Amino acid sequence: MSDALKDPIHASGQLPRVAVIWNSDRYELTTKGSWVDLPGAVIPAQVGQGTPSLGGLFVATFTAETLIGGQPSSGSLDITFGGQDGHPQSNNHRYATAQSPEEWGSLTTIRAFEYPPEATVRDATIKVKVHLGSGTVFGFQNWLLKVERYPYEGGGF
Repeated sequence: MSDALKDPIHASGQLPRVAVIWNSDRYELTTKGSWVDLPGAVIPAQVGQGTPSLGGLFVATFTAETLIGGQPSSGSLDITFGGQDGHPQSNNHRYATAQSPEEWGSLTTIRAFEYPPEATVRDATIKVKVHLGSGTVFGFQNWLLKVERYPYEGGGF
């Protein structure tokens, strides 16, 4: 599945609103096959009338010290915006893999989502979800989630 943006999205010249949350506690996923929310990795947000903006471009950055274990092993991670997958994304978006019994690494991913301007209030809550595809453990510690919210502006760059 290809997820390619054909034309750039332009935000206004206004400074973005920024939200950050982090946690140093270790979390380990040991059940394979299901997507689960990473505990605490959520930033509530809305767009529409009565919110900070009618729409906008949201850019989320997630970074963590990650453990992946079992041979072979793979874990996937994604960031959702109001329950919808962020961009870019394909059918094969592994976050961590290992060929040895256990491997630690410091990894980062960035996803974006556009909300066209509308008066209707929409959920834009940002969540990190994780999935253990193979192996025995997919762990996280010292993670940080940052979201930048750029007010929407049509037109050229």
